Amino acid sequence: MHYKNRNASDYSVVEQFEAGLALTGAEAKSLRTQGISFTDSKILVKSTLLTLENVHITPYIYASQATTDATRSRPLLLNKSQIKKLLSYQKQKYAIYPIAIYRKGRWIKVNVGVGKRLKKHEKRKIITDREAKRQIQKRLKQKR
Repeated sequence: MHYKNRNASDYSVVEQFEAGLALTGAEAKSLRTQGISFTDSKILVKSTLLTLENVHITPYIYASQATTDATRSRPLLLNKSQIKKLLSYQKQKYAIYPIAIYRKGRWIKVNVGVGKRLKKHEKRKIITDREAKRQIQKRLKQKR
């Protein structure tokens, strides 16, 4: 189980953190079986609390109780020193966003990225560089 945020490629990564994700039992089971959607997802940093916002976890089909809101805010678990670092990045106008959600052992983790949003010309340059590398690899493969 490894879910990547496609919109994370719109940012230049300055630093990454690994945070725990606090979920209910039905949400954890749903994550393993059905998946999630990252549309408009973001991470909010308040004094000592980080929350993951707008991540849609589809409700678990076999849950016995009525499930909560699919896009509710979910708390992230980090050390105090890491939260202080994220607060300082936020004051410097950096964006804090989820890169991926994955399992590590029996725990569900969120890869948190800190960075600035790329401009259109920077994205185009990255794409052209990637395509140029592919062309070079393709030509080298044909010569063999």
